[in-house]
Amino acid sequence: MNSLVSKDEPLKTSLVYVGYLILKQLDKAEDRRLSLTEISSYLTKRGVKKSRPMMFALMFLHVVGTIEFKAPYIYRLSP
Repeated sequence: MNSLVSKDEPLKTSLVYVGYLILKQLDKAEDRRLSLTEISSYLTKRGVKKSRPMMFALMFLHVVGTIEFKAPYIYRLSP
């Protein structure tokens, strides 16, 4: 059975947790939009130092229809 969280990876770098952090920051942002650099600097402050978890989280959020990419921003779609 596949799962979104691997028992072999730290929870702080799982795509579900990183996706939660991104959504939390998007909800706080004016116009519900952020650039990649804003997201990256926020995640660095929260202990996510590598880009791989961020990219997987962004892909996950896009696939489930929560965010949309419109250069140069990432927008939070309304639930």
